[in-house]
Amino acid sequence: MRSKGLPIFFYRLSSNINKMNQKKPITSLSSIEKCLQILSTFSLDQSQLSIKDICKKYQFNPSSTYRILCHLEEFGYVSRLKNKEYMVGTQAIYLNAIYTHSNHLEQLRPIIDKIRDISSHTASLFIEEDSHCICLYRAHSNIQNHYTLEQGSRLKLTQGASGKVILAYGRRSSDKYGLYKDIRDQGYCLSTNTHNKALFALAVPVISSSDKFVGSIVVSGPKDNFDEVQKKSLLDLLKNQLKGVVNKNGRLIS
Repeated sequence: MRSKGLPIFFYRLSSNINKMNQKKPITSLSSIEKCLQILSTFSLDQSQLSIKDICKKYQFNPSSTYRILCHLEEFGYVSRLKNKEYMVGTQAIYLNAIYTHSNHLEQLRPIIDKIRDISSHTASLFIEEDSHCICLYRAHSNIQNHYTLEQGSRLKLTQGASGKVILAYGRRSSDKYGLYKDIRDQGYCLSTNTHNKALFALAVPVISSSDKFVGSIVVSGPKDNFDEVQKKSLLDLLKNQLKGVVNKNGRLIS
């Protein structure tokens, strides 16, 4: 799924970069490509970067890299730390607010939190982005310590229940038989032994009122003692909690 938030992000970023170029143009690889490459380097595993890190990864010139980072800092996309390394700036908070509003997350976050509270299992929202399954929001269990994924994690679409639901209602939505047709028929996907052999994951789809697939909500927890009774209980919980944001056809109320 392509988010509405990202085009706004690129519009604002390119607009700001145009202002940068009016001050001092950057030659060779376009400035917007360099900016996006630098921003895409930040990750959960590497939240801080030095100029040396960036230059080593992309073979950038140190002086032009410094100039780009100064511009990005000026517009709030990165922040410079006392140790002279850089981290994602506060502009990300604003972009997150845009993304949240554009994708109805203000409706879904309280639901996901409540699913976690009632079930005592971890509840998550996954979406598709650039051929990956992205954990957009995650409410960790308060009593279980089995975290193998964090908010923002990127997975292959073929991994786990969340990715299979995304495929079933997305790229494989025209399948007339097989796994993805079965997932659509039953309205959920159950998987085990994917990210952690000790866990199960139960995923259901969320579809907008305009028939746009939003993503999958997933409940995960220890598979010890997990049986058909617990599966039915969790499916009922997911269905009941989604009643507040979806219509009778299971579509998100916009």
